[in-house]
Amino acid sequence: MRNTAQEFAYCEIKKRIIDGKLVPAQPVVEEEISARLEISRTPLRAALQRLEHEKLVERLENGRLRIADISAKEVKELFTVRCKLEEIAVFEATAHATEEDLAELAGLADKIRAALESGNLDDILEYGSRFHTAIYRLSRNETVTDFLSLINDRIRRYRRLVPNHRLERAIAEGEEHDQIVRCMAERDAEGAGTAMKQHIENSLKTALEAVEQYERNKQEVW
Repeated sequence: MRNTAQEFAYCEIKKRIIDGKLVPAQPVVEEEISARLEISRTPLRAALQRLEHEKLVERLENGRLRIADISAKEVKELFTVRCKLEEIAVFEATAHATEEDLAELAGLADKIRAALESGNLDDILEYGSRFHTAIYRLSRNETVTDFLSLINDRIRRYRRLVPNHRLERAIAEGEEHDQIVRCMAERDAEGAGTAMKQHIENSLKTALEAVEQYERNKQEVW
């Protein structure tokens, strides 16, 4: 069992990275974080080591740490892997989903659409995460689920870069979730996989736009 101070530091720093409160390329100053979290440096360093392993913190050539930067290259790599794994997950989930499971997914799809149309980013991320997590659970594939959990932690950073969804993309994303559920209800595993692939590819386009906007904003600051 991990030291509770280490676990606290790990969870707190990770949440702040994913939420964008610790921004890309921001230096990690152990003294400041230690004081803010009211913990000693030993558990803090252990927590930072875990985050470095998960690619949320990176070590520079001089040995100093910073919050991992973002790039179009990384987002393409993450979404390429995510796409393949999500296809596997939904393909296998289609065979296992009960009527009750499908009703749960349909309800989450409705909540995602409402959040998209209102532009509520927190709800978009929350219900989107619950929708995909439900599919992972239904797949009963623990290996796929574990890898997707790591990948999605990094992907969520990109979703927060530019929070405003265009209306047309919001409508399309809502329809994509509906199509996934429809295919699953029809026990069309291949169709569900195709619908998921299209959904992830469209999400990649949105993420790349977010990175481009982030880079433009950063240049304007400088």
